[in-house]
Amino acid sequence: MLVQFTVENFLSIRDKVYLSLEPSKDSEHPENLITKGDYKAVNSVAIYGANASGKSSLFKAITVALIMIRNSNNVQVTDKLPMTPFKFDFESRNKPTSFEFTFIAKDGRKYIYGFSATTEKVVEEYLYCYNTSKPTLLFDLNENEKPKFNRAYKVKLEAAYQMNTANKLFLATATTWNVECTKSPFEWLAESIDTFTDVMELGGVAFEKYRTDENRKYIEFTKNLLKQADINISSIEVDAKEVMGGPALPFQIVVQGKIIPPNEGKHYDVEITTGYTVVDENGEKTEFSLTLQEESIGTQLLFFYGPLLKDAFEKGKTIVLDEIDKSMHPSLVKFIMNLFRDPDVNKNGAQLIVTTHETGILSLDMFRRDQIYFTEKDSKSGVTDLYSLDEFSVRKTENIEKGYLMGRYGAIPFLQAGEVL
Repeated sequence: MLVQFTVENFLSIRDKVYLSLEPSKDSEHPENLITKGDYKAVNSVAIYGANASGKSSLFKAITVALIMIRNSNNVQVTDKLPMTPFKFDFESRNKPTSFEFTFIAKDGRKYIYGFSATTEKVVEEYLYCYNTSKPTLLFDLNENEKPKFNRAYKVKLEAAYQMNTANKLFLATATTWNVECTKSPFEWLAESIDTFTDVMELGGVAFEKYRTDENRKYIEFTKNLLKQADINISSIEVDAKEVMGGPALPFQIVVQGKIIPPNEGKHYDVEITTGYTVVDENGEKTEFSLTLQEESIGTQLLFFYGPLLKDAFEKGKTIVLDEIDKSMHPSLVKFIMNLFRDPDVNKNGAQLIVTTHETGILSLDMFRRDQIYFTEKDSKSGVTDLYSLDEFSVRKTENIEKGYLMGRYGAIPFLQAGEVL
């Protein structure tokens, strides 16, 4: 369960911003809260803002941080790190980029893990856990200070530290060397939070799930999902054929926390066929079929989302989607968001974080005030700010969709009429 993510000095984000999923004192919509032990968090967040305001910068920050964590053990000594600091002032260009995750891992403990890095090296990294109301240090590394290690794990942590290099994250190295205190937080960061920015990327993951779905559990889930969305498909068939001599993966990828090397890539043609039962005016039933490509864009997207949602609800994962409303009808966006609010569906505390322009769901009938965030970029400095609706004095009866479109909360484009050519 994600509690908070912070980032500083990355793309258009110069100053530290906080995306908090920890609930405020707002008593509205208790169904929008999830609980893990003694901890609570909201089950969804919607982030709004004008084009080029920094929504995607926040999304990319989460993605880059996770890629660094998951791929750290494969980094070579000469490899550069994927840091892109804020470039519109000279001071920021030379400062490290910082990321921090606060989360509840599968062991039920609350962890704070963060690191700061340049393109050349990791300059700071730390991990704390909560056994009581106060954080307990597990390790704290700073290039200008002596390493600090938890006393109970000091011998193993020091040994692992000797094997680490300047451009690798110590969390990954320590886990590889079987240091017990780093295993649970590393596994959560490697397996329990995923980001998706492209429909084709999402579709590729879904097709692989369907292709290997021997027990048809993903197919049946997607069929039920489509029925709930009032798309009455009677059957789904998947035909996958390996193409001889197909291209291998040009680079290694991460699937469920595991690295797949380039030479293990295989190419498949996956064809999905949907079946429909049509009843004519005489009551006669006839079966018809369509390929997935013949279905509407909305139906195709639900096929892509099916395996993702099933895994999220079964495993209590945190899913981050950039531009969820892209090519999707507003009613389908609302449908997916509401699945995470339904305790009969979301039984294991899954979370959904989305960036969107879809204002049809921007309502206090659906969200708490602490679930709605905005990004706004300063027109002079180019700096992105991130803030919550909870920072405003908003009445429970207020039409926040109208207020947002009128600019009451900022985060909308400033449009000027004038000559274009």
